Amino acid sequence: MKMLSLFLDQIQRVRDRQKDKKISSVEKSSEIKNRPLTAVNPLDLSNYLKQHDLSVEQFINDPNFQERIIGRNDLLNVHYLRKGAKAAQSVCRIHITSDVGPAGFGTGFLIAPQILLTNHHVLPTTEWARYSSAEFNYEENETGAVLRTSQYRFDADKLFYTNEVLDFTIVWVDHNDRQGVALLQQFGFLPLRSDLGKIKEGDYVSIIQHADGSPKQVVLRENSVTDLSLTQFVRYVADTKSGSSGAPVFNDDWEVVALHHAGVPRYNTAGQILNLAGTVWDSAEGEMQINWQENEGVRVSSIIHDIRSHAIKQFSFLAEFFAPLSDLSIIEKESGTQPVELTDELYYPQADDEEDKKRYYREVGDVGKADYNRLQRLLESSHTNPLSYQPSKYVYPKVDIYPDGLLRSIYSGKSFTIEELQLADQRIDIERKLRFIEWSKKAGTMNREDYRSELKTIEKALPYNCEHVVCQSWFDAREPMRGDLHHLFACEPRCNSFRNNHPYYDFEGYKPIPSQMEKEMATCGYMEDDQFEPENNKGIVARATLYFLLRYPNAISVYKDDDIVLLKRWATEQAVTLYEKHRNREIFLLQGNRNPFIDFPELIDSIDFQVSEKILAAVPHTAREVKSRNLAADVKRAVLMRYGYANPDPSVVEDTKAMTDFEFSDNQYLMLTASFNDIAVRYRAKPRKITVSEVQACGSIKDCIDLVYAAIA
Repeated sequence: MKMLSLFLDQIQRVRDRQKDKKISSVEKSSEIKNRPLTAVNPLDLSNYLKQHDLSVEQFINDPNFQERIIGRNDLLNVHYLRKGAKAAQSVCRIHITSDVGPAGFGTGFLIAPQILLTNHHVLPTTEWARYSSAEFNYEENETGAVLRTSQYRFDADKLFYTNEVLDFTIVWVDHNDRQGVALLQQFGFLPLRSDLGKIKEGDYVSIIQHADGSPKQVVLRENSVTDLSLTQFVRYVADTKSGSSGAPVFNDDWEVVALHHAGVPRYNTAGQILNLAGTVWDSAEGEMQINWQENEGVRVSSIIHDIRSHAIKQFSFLAEFFAPLSDLSIIEKESGTQPVELTDELYYPQADDEEDKKRYYREVGDVGKADYNRLQRLLESSHTNPLSYQPSKYVYPKVDIYPDGLLRSIYSGKSFTIEELQLADQRIDIERKLRFIEWSKKAGTMNREDYRSELKTIEKALPYNCEHVVCQSWFDAREPMRGDLHHLFACEPRCNSFRNNHPYYDFEGYKPIPSQMEKEMATCGYMEDDQFEPENNKGIVARATLYFLLRYPNAISVYKDDDIVLLKRWATEQAVTLYEKHRNREIFLLQGNRNPFIDFPELIDSIDFQVSEKILAAVPHTAREVKSRNLAADVKRAVLMRYGYANPDPSVVEDTKAMTDFEFSDNQYLMLTASFNDIAVRYRAKPRKITVSEVQACGSIKDCIDLVYAAIA
């Protein structure tokens, strides 16, 4: 109902239904009728109604008013305005001041008695808070006159906590104003609710703010939420200005859903900010010339979780308003985060897991006597819910947490909050998209395999904060191996990159420093001659790797007999931890299968992993035949996928098929070479590097197979 034509049409319909009025359609005032179809001026609308003998009540309360609802019901009870006016009382203008004088204005609001919330960039330090102040009641009455205001000092010594990443600050406000007349309690406060679901995409939001430091203003509804995909932030289309930072963002029930903190500008494909003219913005133009696309606020649930997890440790009295949670079912409703510390019963319910374990291995019988094949069939058949590779969704929020609610890098032992890694991965996603856009502009046309290959290259250059202990390149990043949670662990990119795709090794003379000991920097491990020894958690990664070798026979050919002996030794030297038991149970609940080497550590010595040529000689094919058969299929598949086939069957293609039949471009040959080198790595840790010219010289698929096989010989 915000377009003038809709109002005019509705007015005519209401008048037509007024039995005591005689009207004619030609009576419409040309003064308003002939205006451009823009937003309606309320005063003009009121005058127009009076000209046609209609009251506002008749227009709004017409029984058939609903027939003019467009798309969704925008009607609200009148108490919406009363609740909004009450919510506005707790919003104040912040006088930002430093030791050298005034520095601008911001907005803030009370979230508990004497506790104010605003942005970090409004009040970044205790020094700024000591010089600044909060001014309440700075607004106009019905006649346009500014009300009498009250200014309150901040007591940063009593409470000051800030989070630069989430861009919020909470600070204590004096109870009495500077004149000692007005009490702060008269302005009430806006309690924060941590549960999700208060807003969804497409919903309207309202913002009460001191834009440009002016008297209090409100942006009412018609400001829709555009993006809820970010874990810690919400985006919406709304009108804000300088000075709006720190304003509360409300839903239709006047619940605070976010803390407004920034505008989101439009970018070109190179990631540069655009101005209103559509060209690249220069900082000299000022913020008013930025082409703002939407606004962004910090989710209330993220703020509350950070207060409960960190601020409460420094200021214990905050527990009165933001008590830590211990009920896991409640926690799961909050951004997928966990409390500061969980009890053993909540973190790992041992009795329940024992019952699940009995049921899971029932068909195996005596697990201690089970052989490789029986366990392999169980792991494969029970893997009923293969998951995609999404660590922010599956690994960080629940599977990989420690009892204290934190994540720890599998190699360095460095700790992270769940939100830290989720936010870091979100930034990686953005960077990946920008790089792919830039590449696609240069590449021009591309087929499906070009797309997949470039995506792999970008993902390798910009890894998530997650480690595959069995490297993706060894199995060509195929599913379900890629998303199998049993071998995925939190790991910062520097350690991820340092390990690269090198197999595990135990270096004589290298003595890792336990993560519990103090050291200048968290160390990832030691790497030499394309081999890697982790700094921490050797037993954990060993059990995860042995699970992979059991679950996916012949999927990789990197580890040989000596390597298996090493992995078994690591697994035996480090006992199964509570953290692993928790992981094993959570993964079982998510994807259906378990790691038997966590459930029954004694299996480490009894299971024969069938990797040596001596053992393989006893089965129908020799080791060389098995290796040749698998390698040939991988090479054929790579050629077919490069040519554009999705999920090709390599068995239907003859080895002698001429490579010229595929008509590869130079770019495709380059990518095919990369695929062949990846295949070679799966069969040998340090293969000879295959060159583009060698691939271009292949006259048939058989030539390609021989080329890759020669690289690993």
